[in-house]
Amino acid sequence: MDQVTYQSREVSAQSREVSAARDVEQLRARGERMLELATRAYCEQNYDFARLLTQLATEVFAHARDVQESHALCAAPSDGSLRAPRRHRA
Repeated sequence: MDQVTYQSREVSAQSREVSAARDVEQLRARGERMLELATRAYCEQNYDFARLLTQLATEVFAHARDVQESHALCAAPSDGSLRAPRRHRA
């Protein structure tokens, strides 16, 4: 029974990893599209709209980075193996 529970947790973690990676990829693709639209708006001398799209794209890229970083933190081993070794006082 323990083995089944462990395997289902492992599959669930892998599923979340794939989902987070897909979300980050989708956010970045949307940010790039916003920048393309901003470029077009700028070329058509619609400067306010271009500025707004650029700002939104920046926010989307920041959100994608946050999602990626939070997933990396969640995926880190919980046993503390990434921590620096403690030094004992003599």
